[in-house]
Amino acid sequence: MDDRILESANKFNLTFSYVDRIYDSTERKPIHRWVLLFPGSGCSWAKSEHGGCYMCGFKSKIDEITKDIRISPRELIEIYKAARSMAAGETPENLTIYNGGSFLNNDEIPLEIQLEICEDVSSIPSIKVLFVESRPEFVTEEKISLLVSKLGSKKLKVGLGLECVSDDIREKCVNKGLSRKDFEKAVMLLRNNGVRVLTYVFIKPLYITEREAISEAIRTTNYAFQVGSNEVTLEAALVQKETKMEEVYRKGNFRPPWLWSVIEVLKATYQLGTVNVGDFTDEPPPIAIPYNCEKCSSKIASLFNKYKESHEIDVFDNIGCDCKSIWRESLDKK
Repeated sequence: MDDRILESANKFNLTFSYVDRIYDSTERKPIHRWVLLFPGSGCSWAKSEHGGCYMCGFKSKIDEITKDIRISPRELIEIYKAARSMAAGETPENLTIYNGGSFLNNDEIPLEIQLEICEDVSSIPSIKVLFVESRPEFVTEEKISLLVSKLGSKKLKVGLGLECVSDDIREKCVNKGLSRKDFEKAVMLLRNNGVRVLTYVFIKPLYITEREAISEAIRTTNYAFQVGSNEVTLEAALVQKETKMEEVYRKGNFRPPWLWSVIEVLKATYQLGTVNVGDFTDEPPPIAIPYNCEKCSSKIASLFNKYKESHEIDVFDNIGCDCKSIWRESLDKK
């Protein structure tokens, strides 16, 4: 393996292979998960003339780490093996691969690498599920059949970023570049092949009010379950560098969602199925995250961590703060 890649990851304090705990909707309990941050060539949508999603900073991070380094398929496999050795001694039940784009896109992760990873996962006794992310256009019958066959008895789960149910909001406020028809087709194909589907729902895109953001996230979560998603992950807006969202934020025209808003969405949707809440951290590290006031933000953020472990909505019962009235007053502000 090209040691420059590992050196670059270390330089930016990026741990590319680690084991953590998440709530598993099938097991209905917390499990150990092996997380691999895999240096593919980066999101094709972000690299296109369309410029990618307005809130996503993955492209800049990948470019930062792999700058001037050409990674061959063999080196990618060596990186995977190095990451596997870093997780040695652990018994994760889930392997989650984040590659800052679409794992199913052969131009980002070569097909031979996708298949080799699936074949290796099939041989790891503890792992039950391989989770990858993709844009819907790369979900094809041929591709999914191949991966499922290589995984053998292991399950495949695919995360799809729908973000918003409204076509206008998804295109004008997120710049997602996909339609509901694209999304529904991918969900149906995955489900027909025995693949679990996780849908990402975004809380507070650019250019809409807090109240609209809450309503849109609730509507989107309902829709995701209606069309066949097995679970949903709520992703509250984080402001990352070198994004359109940062540009608007720097001008004072955007505020990440209130934590009260995230709780509001969660309380309105948790009974629909497995509803997860994404972390308020990411790569590259955000410069602004969801918050309330100085008095309650850290306390309420810790409640989200409790929810992630238990998925018990009552962790948010009987909480309050003087800033809640300020939040209500601000609901119609962008």
